Amino acid sequence: MSRLRFTSEFDGRRASIRRRLRRHGGDREAAPQAGTRSEARVRPAGVLAALLVFGLSSACRPAADGPRPTPIPADGEGLDAASVAPEPGLEMRGPADRAGYDIAHYLLELDLSRPASGRFEAIATLRGDVAAGADRVDLDFIGLEVGSVLLDGAAAEFGRGGSVLTIGPFEPSADVTEREIRIEYGGAPENGLFFGEDRDGEPAVFADNWPNRARWWFPSNDHPLDKATARFEVLAPEGFEVIANGRLVERRPGAEGGTTWIWETDSKIPIPSYTMVVGMARFERRPLGEAGCGLSPAAPPDPGGGEACADVSVWALAGDGDYGAERFARAPDMLAYYSELIGPYPYEKLAHVESSTRFGGMENSSAIFYGRGGWEERRMGEGVIGHETAHQWFGDAVSPASWSHLWVSEGFASYFSPLYFEARDGVEAFRSLMTSSREVAVGSDVVGQAIVDSSSNQLFDLLNRNNYQKGAWVLHMLRGQLGDEVFFRGHTRLLRPSSAWRGADRGRARGLRGGFRTGTGVVLRSVGARAGTPATRY
Repeated sequence: MSRLRFTSEFDGRRASIRRRLRRHGGDREAAPQAGTRSEARVRPAGVLAALLVFGLSSACRPAADGPRPTPIPADGEGLDAASVAPEPGLEMRGPADRAGYDIAHYLLELDLSRPASGRFEAIATLRGDVAAGADRVDLDFIGLEVGSVLLDGAAAEFGRGGSVLTIGPFEPSADVTEREIRIEYGGAPENGLFFGEDRDGEPAVFADNWPNRARWWFPSNDHPLDKATARFEVLAPEGFEVIANGRLVERRPGAEGGTTWIWETDSKIPIPSYTMVVGMARFERRPLGEAGCGLSPAAPPDPGGGEACADVSVWALAGDGDYGAERFARAPDMLAYYSELIGPYPYEKLAHVESSTRFGGMENSSAIFYGRGGWEERRMGEGVIGHETAHQWFGDAVSPASWSHLWVSEGFASYFSPLYFEARDGVEAFRSLMTSSREVAVGSDVVGQAIVDSSSNQLFDLLNRNNYQKGAWVLHMLRGQLGDEVFFRGHTRLLRPSSAWRGADRGRARGLRGGFRTGTGVVLRSVGARAGTPATRY
């Protein structure tokens, strides 16, 4: 394969980047972390609000059973993110450690033109607010080599240590100040971005971030509390296609072959880092149709002046396109159903992508990735499609201030998926799905534990039956107590579009930046939380 290049602008920087990568091997010590954040105060709220909106979070299918690393106690005594490079899923930086830099936008320029090498080169440009008095910025970043760092266009000092890239020190400001950080980096990622092959031996590259693995392939504030918009400019070899979040802005020829694909999320709809993804392969694309017409405000406007609709499509690997089109035939109807039941669809389009992910499905915003095994073995179930589609609202549009609130996202997705089949296939389909869910929950060895569990820093431990099946049954119990009218009207009002979706009040609590808020904007504490569990703010 010929060595294709990124863009004409990138060509002139490549040699410089490589020289700097050799010169800066990442051996500096990390500077201390900066910034703090006060805890939110709990205010009174109704029982429906408390049960429905207290901790909506990320979601994915449960990982396969098997041995897991020993959990690290929540206090993390003796461990420091600046000195220890953690295993995937281990989290040692809390919200207070991330208050120094509120990222609003990521521009990720990725050169994937030599996928067989397992390496890539990149430039990440981050724009956001530096806290008043802060003299440095700490970012989550692991493993890859950093060539240079610019702060507002000027060379900046930087340090590496463990899982932290520190920018600074620099002259602090008395006020919150918007600043731009540009980082040249590259190498062979150990996690987060995976270089492999499809069934025919053709190269394929896929991101897989949940819960905190984005930091292995781009510098970030890798926590759902700090949501941002994103633009991806990805150079792919000739004949390869790129899928990412948002809408396709442009495809342009590379300077020496290949194509640069540019995807961009809506400027008013931030997403968490764990759902920021790219995928590159020789895809077979299949359009599935439009959905959510009149209920998809981020979708491109209709050229004829009609209602905006979200495009729904399948991106399958070679040989699986026809199967994907058949298996996902009801995907547009699922989007339409949830748009009517829950509220407007938050994103520009919805692509269902055959990929490389450790999960059965991963709810990346507007580009859901599914494990390829289900496609190749022709066992992809509609249940996972409904689950991941529901996550576009519950988990993506509204994200957690704390990982310990994961069950609300997974419980909602695990309940709203059967609701679709109740509406389309009849009540017996719903009862069958919920009966199976109940049997799994009751037979689980964690069912007697509190659902909200902050006892471990190992986030993969949260993928248990409490967060999925038990969460779904809590919601079903609530529906039975309140009745359908109150239950559905209540959560629809609580999740109505907010000014945050329209880009106003950027300084609100970050829980509001997901696109929805509670009707009252109150701080809520989840039922079943252990004493002392931080509240999630919306």
